Parts: sequence; C-alpha cells; structure tokens
Amino acid sequence: MMGGPVETWYLKSAVGDVDRTPPREGLPFVLEPGGPGEVGGRAFGGPVVVAMGVFDGVHLGHRRVFEQACLVARERKLPCAVFTFVEHPRSVLRPDRPVPLLTTWPEKRESLAGAGIDRVVAAHFTPAFAGLSPEAFVRGILVERIEARHLVVGFNFRFGHRGAGSPELLEQMADKLGFGLDVIPPFEIAGHVVSSSKIRELLAEGNIREARGLLGGPYRLAGEVVAGDARARQLGFPTANLRVDASKLLPAYGVYAGMACWPGGRRRCVVNIGIRPTFEPPQLQVEAHLLDFDGNLYGQTMTLELETYLRPERAFRSVGELVDQIHQDVQSARSQAGGTAPARA
Repeated sequence: MMGGPVETWYLKSAVGDVDRTPPREGLPFVLEPGGPGEVGGRAFGGPVVVAMGVFDGVHLGHRRVFEQACLVARERKLPCAVFTFVEHPRSVLRPDRPVPLLTTWPEKRESLAGAGIDRVVAAHFTPAFAGLSPEAFVRGILVERIEARHLVVGFNFRFGHRGAGSPELLEQMADKLGFGLDVIPPFEIAGHVVSSSKIRELLAEGNIREARGLLGGPYRLAGEVVAGDARARQLGFPTANLRVDASKLLPAYGVYAGMACWPGGRRRCVVNIGIRPTFEPPQLQVEAHLLDFDGNLYGQTMTLELETYLRPERAFRSVGELVDQIHQDVQSARSQAGGTAPARA
C-alpha cells in the first residue's frame, strides 16, 4: 500500500463544515489543532474515495477496507480518505458502559498514517451527530461536503440515527446519489472473523499471541513514565510505571514479556498489569522492568509492546516468594527472544 504524509481534516458541524483551522473551545466536532490556514468550500477541493468506519484497533480486517479504497483511488486517480470518529460511538450512546479502546485517538491516527491513506476526516461522535438520519449523513456530509465518489465499508458497518444505516441502504442510495460502493466481506484468520470485539475478548483472556495475529502486530500500551512507590526498586527490580489513558483496554491482569520503546531507546522487558495483591492497599498499575537497564526515564513517553502472557497475577505468601517468582519471570522473558535488545542512544 502507498505511504506518505497524511492530512487530517476536522468536521465542525452537523452539516459537515470542514476546515483546518485551530479549534475554539467547545466547538462541536473539532479535534485538536491542525495545520495553518483555512480551506473554504469543499473539503478536499475535489472528489475522493472514502473508507468509512470506527476502525478501533486498525486491525487486519480494517486494512482490507483500506486496501480496497486505495486500489479504487489509484484506478480512478483520486485521493484515498478515511472517515472515522474520535470517540467510539457506543461509548457516547451508552456512557454507563463505555467501550474499552484498542486504540486511543492519537494511536488510531498514527496507525492510519501507516496504512497508505492520503487523508483522514474525523469528527467527535456527539449526541447531535448521532441524531443525523442515515440519508442526511450520506447526502449532506459524505457526498456534498466531502465529495465521496466511491465508498468502501465493512460488511457490518452501521451508521445514522439508531444505527439505521447499513451496507444495504448504501447500495440503494449509490445509484441515486452517484457514488460507487464496495462492501468488504468478513475476513477470517484461523477460523476467527477478525473484529475489534473478538480482539477485546482475546485480550481479556490474556491470549496476547492470538490477538496479535488478528491485529497484525503487537498490542501496545503507551503512557508517560511517572513516579511510583519505589517498592519494585527495593525488591531489586526497578520498574517504569506508566500512566495509561483510562479509556484504553488493559488485557488480563498478569505478567507479560515484551518490548519497551521510548525516544532513543528500546529494551526487552517484563510487564506487570494489575493491582499487586501481595501488598496493601491494592492499586492498579502498569509497570515494566527493563532488562539490563539502569537509567532515569521519568517524563518520557514509553510504549510497551506485549508479546507473551507469562502468568496470571496472584498474591504471594511472602516477599521472598515474590522475588523468586520475579527472577523466573525475567528468565522467561529472556528466553522469549534469546536475550536483550540493545538500547539505542
């Protein structure tokens, strides 16, 4: 697939006004500031091919949608765009039951930048947006403002008020409004339909390797390295404690082998996710012990790439028993890849 820089465009209202100016506080549908200048009239100054969906996780099934959109775009000599949302729609419609995200908005945008897409059109999914009828969304935003000449969606894509819009409705509207349409069928790996919900299920079970197979890469947790209580250092295994976005899905509590990455460095690591039940009071933490590393990473943004689920979290009868187990965890992490990866300066 094609690579290159990706422009991000921001919907400003329910009628689909588009520009690239920095947002004002509280303005509906606007994301964070973009590039300088203002674009009037049409969103891209011409027709585009649009891949449309929530795309949480940007997994292999989603990439089939992108690949088809980029293929059509090349054939028609048009830019290839993605239309998506910052928030997961179900989290807005059911705030009492928010969907734990596989990718936060910055992570999703970064993943889209590596997926061959030319442009991203994104909006906050608000109650006002949710109230748009499927017809108003397709005609007013996709066709008239974004100038979509061809749409590509997954087989289970729903849109519009109460999810009344479907691929079948898009097929009915395509000839009337003059756009092409591709609906991508289910994509299966090892008997599983690749979907965000299936990946969440696998992560909740600690099945990190199978989740990786559906994602097309490691599951990642990112955040700022912050000060902890230094308990791990006192045990002889200092850790980097991450402040992870509260909307991010944490996999099953337990110990993982993986890779820690930060600006200028990369090390194999043992990751503990859980409440540390051996100590009082229990406190949820994501912490990583970097193998053969001694340095100060406070304030750095670190990404943990989870590779292997080593064991579930459990309470130990003594600190000595815990230390013995950590030694075993470190040895297991070393054996996963034959040792450590050198740090980069």
